[in-house]
Amino acid sequence: MDGVARPVSGLRRKGVLAILALHAGTIVSVDRLVHAIWDEHPPATALNTLQRHMSYLRRVFGVRDAIVARPPGYALEIGAEATDAAVAERLIRQARQSEDSAANTTRLRAALALWRGPALMDVTGLPWMEEQSRRLTLLEVEARHALIEARLALGEHTELVPELRRLTSEQPYHENMHGHLMLALYRSGRQAEALDAYQGLRRALREDLGIEPSSALQDLQTDILRHAPSLDPPGQSVTVTPAASTATVPSQLPLAVRTFVGREAELARLDAILAESDPARPAAVLISAVSGTAGIGKTALALHWAHRVAERFPDGQLYVNLRGFDEGGSTLDPLAVLRSFLDALGVPAQRIPATVDEQASLYRSLLAGKRLLVVLDNARDVAQIRPLLPGSGGCVVVATSRRQLTALVATEGAHPLTLDLLTWPQARYLLAARIGGHRVAAEPEAIDEIIERCARLPLALALAAARAATRPTSRCPGSPPSCATPVRSIPSTATTPPPTCARCSRGRTAR
Repeated sequence: MDGVARPVSGLRRKGVLAILALHAGTIVSVDRLVHAIWDEHPPATALNTLQRHMSYLRRVFGVRDAIVARPPGYALEIGAEATDAAVAERLIRQARQSEDSAANTTRLRAALALWRGPALMDVTGLPWMEEQSRRLTLLEVEARHALIEARLALGEHTELVPELRRLTSEQPYHENMHGHLMLALYRSGRQAEALDAYQGLRRALREDLGIEPSSALQDLQTDILRHAPSLDPPGQSVTVTPAASTATVPSQLPLAVRTFVGREAELARLDAILAESDPARPAAVLISAVSGTAGIGKTALALHWAHRVAERFPDGQLYVNLRGFDEGGSTLDPLAVLRSFLDALGVPAQRIPATVDEQASLYRSLLAGKRLLVVLDNARDVAQIRPLLPGSGGCVVVATSRRQLTALVATEGAHPLTLDLLTWPQARYLLAARIGGHRVAAEPEAIDEIIERCARLPLALALAAARAATRPTSRCPGSPPSCATPVRSIPSTATTPPPTCARCSRGRTAR
């Protein structure tokens, strides 16, 4: 009442309230109430007990005339659509009477949203209530089937495939549901998979029940084989991709760093996580959320590892730099990323939906059942990542960010991997790989100073090595002015002050 939850104690009291609510605004006879609560064997005190139950419920409502006594029984005066059941029944009834698929989709979604678990679950110990619970459950199933049909009529066949696969797995002998799956696959251009779905059901029916599929389902199989125009969505024609054709396989990984060094422990951790992943799991495997400060080598690690394991993903690799921390404010929006991914997966421009949710749904549908690697580099936060996650097992995601992405770890089960600075031997090895081992061995003191001034950050060391390689005769800018000691020019950044040689203490930019 008045939007306030009021607890009701006692199974039979709840039962009385449920009966009155399911008949809101109409009189329920005393005989019917007694039969529903006590079945065929009511106690001698049933009428007195029923009156006490009514008095209790009026006190709970705080309004005496909420339940009125009218011969031959009682009525709950709360309005014709004061219960979820009444609203759901009205919406489903309207959908049955209408041929407007878009309006019916809206009605049926609203109706199904009113189910928040098994109907009448608090009073299932009473026989009449169990019957009503079954009735409402069948009504929910009917609404779900009607919603699928309405969405198929609207052309949402590709988006429906994952849901229909789940439903046919849960109901392996439900022919109508398998028919919906076959039609959705066919309209998505996947004729071979539609025929496989039919054969799978046929085997299950023959082996488990000793029967053949219905004539309607056999006719559907024949129509799929013949590309019957009657199967096309209203106003559209289906383009079927031949089974032998080669699907679009994206290969978007950027060039890996040639002189990648160190990170053996981190690479081993990524390999171990991949080895434990199970493509049959219902959720996508978010393999790792790689975090660390700017310049620590997150992108280099992610790309080096991605190239190492790329052959294990025959359906391709997707990559995007999300530019989460660009100073110019050019952070990529998930909508733009999804569109680029759908383009890479071969979706025609006219088939790409307009909204993020619709694009994400299509993206997840296309990746269902595939083995594909997705690298989401330089993410600002979890909100930028979530729409880009696949929805089923077999796909692996690596996300990198300066932040730790704790919400991904907590909610999506991501494996966190935080990078630390290079060790001194790793830093020397990086410089040797870039400027030559002989130069590193010839000037160990200068090398140690470069490493120290670069704070053992891989990016700073790479820039320093690049400057040393391109300007080998740079001179120390320190004092005295006559100093001509060669130095390796280090970039002047917040973490790497201008270089000087060991004999000078003043720091000016080398020229």
